[in-house]
Amino acid sequence: MPTYLMGIYKFPSWVTNAISSAMAQFFWGQTEGRRRIHWRSWASMCELKCLGGLGFKDLDVFNDAFLGRQAWRIMKGDNTLLGKVMKVKYYHRSSFLDAPLGYSPSFSWKGIWSAKALIREGMIWRVGTGADVNVWGNPWIADEEGRFISSSMVDEAQKVQDLIIAGTNT
Repeated sequence: MPTYLMGIYKFPSWVTNAISSAMAQFFWGQTEGRRRIHWRSWASMCELKCLGGLGFKDLDVFNDAFLGRQAWRIMKGDNTLLGKVMKVKYYHRSSFLDAPLGYSPSFSWKGIWSAKALIREGMIWRVGTGADVNVWGNPWIADEEGRFISSSMVDEAQKVQDLIIAGTNT
């Protein structure tokens, strides 16, 4: 499994399909001209073990997870060599999440840039004092209904600190 390359490049679907096909051929294969029995479909074999599958990896999802990890490292550690190079070359005037793709991006930047959606989907603010967190526009609530306020907008409360009672922090 090319896990190192999956953390740097977004593999085209034909590559991940070819790798999955090779895995299936190894698992099912043939013995002396006779085909083995396919007890389960490949999709059910890729299901999680806790859901009754065999836990084989969906390589497209696996690739996206590795690229998301790399994007998170760049976003949180601009002082790393990779973070510094990417910042100077691709988003020197903005943050990583606001970075455009650019006009002639490298293949690795295209892959890492494509993982921004995963980062945004999983991000949530740590409120702290609430001075920087927008009540209506930032994901800051962690409950089963979502990460955003779903009630109607009130003009008096724009930042989370406007909702906190000073002194008691309630």
